[in-house]
Amino acid sequence: MSEKIKLAFCVHSHQPVGNYASVFEQGTRECYLPFLRILKQYPEMRMTLHYTGPLLEWFEGHAPEFFDTLSLLVERSQVELMGGGFYEPIMPVIPERDALAQIGYSTTYLEERFGVRPRGVWCTERIWDPSLPRKIRAGETVEYTLLDDSHFLSAGLCPEDVHGYYITEREGYPLKVFPIDMNLRYLIPFKEPGEIIEYLLRLRSRGVRTVTYGDDGEKFGMWPGTHTWVIEQGWLRRFFDAMLTVTDKIEVVPLADAVDRCPSRGLVYLPTATYQEMMEWSLLADQGRYYEDLVKRAKTEHDWDRRRAFLRGGMWDNFLSKYRESNLMHKKMLRISALVQDYGCDPEALRHLFMGQCNCAYWHGLFGGIYVGALRHAIYENLLKAEEIIDAKRLAERSWVMDHVDHDLDGHGEILLSGRRLNCYISPGENASVFGLEWKPNHYSLSNILTRNPEIYHKDVLNPQARKKGAGAEPRSIHDIPHESSDEFRELLVYDTYRKNSFITHYLQTPASVEKILKENRIENSLTAWLPFKLASLDEGEDGITLSFSAARDDIEVHKTFRYDPAGSVSLSHAIAPLNEDTWVIVEWNVFILSGDRPLVDDQPMEIDRGVYRARTVRIRDVEKGLTVGIESPVHWVVCVVPIECISQSEEGFEKTFQGWSIYFMQQCGQDVPEVTLRVL
Repeated sequence: MSEKIKLAFCVHSHQPVGNYASVFEQGTRECYLPFLRILKQYPEMRMTLHYTGPLLEWFEGHAPEFFDTLSLLVERSQVELMGGGFYEPIMPVIPERDALAQIGYSTTYLEERFGVRPRGVWCTERIWDPSLPRKIRAGETVEYTLLDDSHFLSAGLCPEDVHGYYITEREGYPLKVFPIDMNLRYLIPFKEPGEIIEYLLRLRSRGVRTVTYGDDGEKFGMWPGTHTWVIEQGWLRRFFDAMLTVTDKIEVVPLADAVDRCPSRGLVYLPTATYQEMMEWSLLADQGRYYEDLVKRAKTEHDWDRRRAFLRGGMWDNFLSKYRESNLMHKKMLRISALVQDYGCDPEALRHLFMGQCNCAYWHGLFGGIYVGALRHAIYENLLKAEEIIDAKRLAERSWVMDHVDHDLDGHGEILLSGRRLNCYISPGENASVFGLEWKPNHYSLSNILTRNPEIYHKDVLNPQARKKGAGAEPRSIHDIPHESSDEFRELLVYDTYRKNSFITHYLQTPASVEKILKENRIENSLTAWLPFKLASLDEGEDGITLSFSAARDDIEVHKTFRYDPAGSVSLSHAIAPLNEDTWVIVEWNVFILSGDRPLVDDQPMEIDRGVYRARTVRIRDVEKGLTVGIESPVHWVVCVVPIECISQSEEGFEKTFQGWSIYFMQQCGQDVPEVTLRVL
């Protein structure tokens, strides 16, 4: 009689820090809790489960039945709990000390709540770097992890050898690694159990003794159509029932059981990689479309299985260059990590730092990710909470400090003004504009704006064929669901030609088109949008600092003087030559706000989402947070107010995402440019 094939079964569940309470509630009601209730009725079905910190903390505070049920399953050895970075960071891109501490946080949490010490670690988004075993002290802290089979194929293994588990190491730190079977990821839970069993039996007939399934728990009730299919229409019960009819041939086991009962298949060294789709998403739009075409061609020619090892796309780190906003969040996180270390590792500051390392807002693929303002806000909110704790020591004897550093590591220096209440980060090389405005009393980044860039999938927004919907009894994987678009979405596919900072000075020798600004939310024909400035002088005082910057282009000279008050304001004055009746000067602000409330123009609420006014003040409010940002001048300007809107995709399809407000103060200048001030109230 042939040996059984072991199906090492792992389900990973996660919700990001800062996600809406309604999402946690829906997930608990429609997915996480129903899965455990059904699993409880099948004690013979044993598996590994991983829940990230944001979910565990939610369950502990809001879903006592979940904790009680999970505790029972752990006590009767039906469920093995896996650890990981508690707040789901990308391990390769956070400091080593933080990676170890996050794993330790997870281990302690599971030991205290469930009485078990995890042997395995979930590798966030299966993002692998060869240095990881050493970084997380593999062999000391954890015993195993699981990664996609594409990692192993890219290492040169033949497809028929990618099963069981292997051992890798770095500097003598060994780590057992299971390859996740890609076919199972697309079969479960989208195909009938009989088809899955047939696939497993084919593997068994070829001599495979252990095959691994590992994927998102949200597939079992949160992805579109899956609650109906998996829970209400009984797919999960049918799957468990079907597996119990073939226990003489197939055994479902936790991953730790496979480690204990099966020998390693040998030593392997894996390249930097993540799952196939992520490596596509990380590419810039043009190359991403070309890669997409190569994959389609390989599948059309029925040669994908052979070619996919060599069609790898990019790497996760590309997101830090693809999205400047991701890089700025990442470098802010590194800065706060270093400050926490320098000022005594306060436990509460550490916790907020770790929450600010949650991966979801740093990238974008099939889900909203970086396009979701609430997720980016949660990153900055926690990093600023950590910074506020640090400031009790750092700013104990003065109200502000200045650092002149290459903050974003792009080869150009920035000036970081940090105060007890207001941070102001200036980029001399980008128009001497402000790329960081952070208000600490509300832990709010006002510069948390996403620049509008092309995406791989934008071609589908423009393509009418992409709007055709499919149908069928079985739900589609969210990778395969056709998305609908609309005429509005196609009209909003406008891309920025300069970065959406604040205090941007535009110099025009022709009139600006107000209609175009209101429609496209950008300035064309600006002679200074990308003009690099140099710091000319500074004058420091206890109550703030004045900095002057200068730049020249052809026959144009521009001088910008900032007056920074750490209590809550930044003022800007200009000296520009030449100025004449044909010259237009426009000062642009881009302000992030969570609330969708329309701004006030000269204290009057806007009646529509965009408009042009003659005014002296614009106020943007987040009423719920008690925050008001005012932009004001002693004289009237022509003022344009426009929402910043991006077209992105999520698991639900294409969607319009609100990012904040663009404010344009415009003057036809035959004389000096009036001063303007941004004030936080």
